[in-house]
Amino acid sequence: MQKEKITISNVLTVFRIIFIPYFIIFLFSNYKYGKLIALLVFIVASLTDLYDGILARQRGEVTEFGKFMDPLADKLLVLSAFFSFVQLDLVPFWMVLIIFSRELVITSVRLVGAQKGTVIAAEQAGKHKTAWHIATIITVLVIIAFQDYITRFIHPWEDFFIMQGDAGEKFVAFVHSVPWVMTFICVLWSVYSGWDFFKRNRHILTEIGL
Repeated sequence: MQKEKITISNVLTVFRIIFIPYFIIFLFSNYKYGKLIALLVFIVASLTDLYDGILARQRGEVTEFGKFMDPLADKLLVLSAFFSFVQLDLVPFWMVLIIFSRELVITSVRLVGAQKGTVIAAEQAGKHKTAWHIATIITVLVIIAFQDYITRFIHPWEDFFIMQGDAGEKFVAFVHSVPWVMTFICVLWSVYSGWDFFKRNRHILTEIGL
């Protein structure tokens, strides 16, 4: 079997996976600017997802490795963030469990297909799902970095805004609700894109015995 050549887009995909432990380390560190660095690391990792696909299409370097590893790298990056949010008590575990279960099932199906010589590429609904997941994670990370900055350099962030009166209390309530609401929409996207995946690929799944 002829080996696939190493492409820039595939290198970016691998780097996206390498970024994950650094993202987690800075997010949970007590380093002064750890939360901000975690945000920047995640943004850079997300940009590799945008550019590896663009480069692959522009340079005609769409590979079987890229078709399989690109969505897998997305899942690992996104799930590392969501499970971190559970650990930080920002979102409920059951939401992330649904998101994780969807990714586990789809990835397992892709693995079975790959073992039988069939690469199942990401569908459009799956790409939209990933885009919303990334937007949600970046928003939550911005909130975390904002809270950390206020707490470190001014005053505990909740107390700081509550002291401002009713508007401050409403702002605190709003900030607490954003991760929950946006993650719930992620759950809906996960369920829908999972259904769409099986609907669009049912003929392939039949061919590989699933």
